[in-house]
Amino acid sequence: MTHTPQVVKPAQWHQAIESSKEKFSGSGLDFKQEQIFATQQLMNNSYLLDVAKNNPSSLRLAMYNVAAVGLTLNPNQGLAYLVPRRLRRNEDAKVMLDISYRGLIAIGVETGAIRWAKAELVYENDEFTYKGPADKPDHKCDPFSTDRGAIRGGYCLAELPSGGVLVEAMSKADMDKIRDVSEAFKKGFGPWVDWAEQMMLKSIVKRASKWWPMSTPRMARALQILNEENGEGLAVLANNVVSPAALPAPPPRDEVSIAVQNTVKQLVDRAVQQNAFEACKEVMESRIKQPAELAWAFDELEKARTECNSDLSDQAVNS
Repeated sequence: MTHTPQVVKPAQWHQAIESSKEKFSGSGLDFKQEQIFATQQLMNNSYLLDVAKNNPSSLRLAMYNVAAVGLTLNPNQGLAYLVPRRLRRNEDAKVMLDISYRGLIAIGVETGAIRWAKAELVYENDEFTYKGPADKPDHKCDPFSTDRGAIRGGYCLAELPSGGVLVEAMSKADMDKIRDVSEAFKKGFGPWVDWAEQMMLKSIVKRASKWWPMSTPRMARALQILNEENGEGLAVLANNVVSPAALPAPPPRDEVSIAVQNTVKQLVDRAVQQNAFEACKEVMESRIKQPAELAWAFDELEKARTECNSDLSDQAVNS
């Protein structure tokens, strides 16, 4: 009596990875390699594997996102990972794509927006002098010390293709604002609980990337994944930017403090140079607390935007 060999069907989680293959066309990634990296991550993490078995569709969507942002899952590069995550305690865990701050920098470099970038945290016992958005700060510290004090903030230093630099500094208070709107953090779990320092660095790079020129769909998709799908907080803050209609009428310039005038000039000049008016608006809101002064700042920004658009129109007509 002959026995027909039993056909072993691949597990649903394996099929979920395989079904994402066509999305990798044009992604710059080798699907077979990413399939191996994904499988290795699942096999090395029993909880992640259980989540993938229970929710294979989330694994498939995570692989779609790998293709969309074009970041390899190669663990040696540390750019992106498959992680099990719940945004709320009463919902099932999902497999999600987590993008490290190094991954965001990699997108900026690969798309030509920047040559390189480095994010650093600043501690109480460090010596730190901020010199503005277009000059390298002075940061002196003992990297081997076990007592650098509490974290005060951080910064991202990026070199542009022109050779100039862009510096984005972020206070610990601003980091905490982002952390505190994370639903997972409010419930006492999630990446802000498990990997606080990495999340601080990622928050700095997220905000810095808004000022990098040549914004691309890859970067936009990466930020959307982190902010909206992974619930890391910045999407909520972005939706809470003050509307100019909710502010009083802008006061005359001489009623605005010199410090605010100087800050606004720096920010507006930067917005014009980098064509980053929306990012500038968010930074203004975070730094200027008096409603009347904020209204004046928004008005100055809108004047610069209008002038910039007018210059572009004139150039188009004359070309």
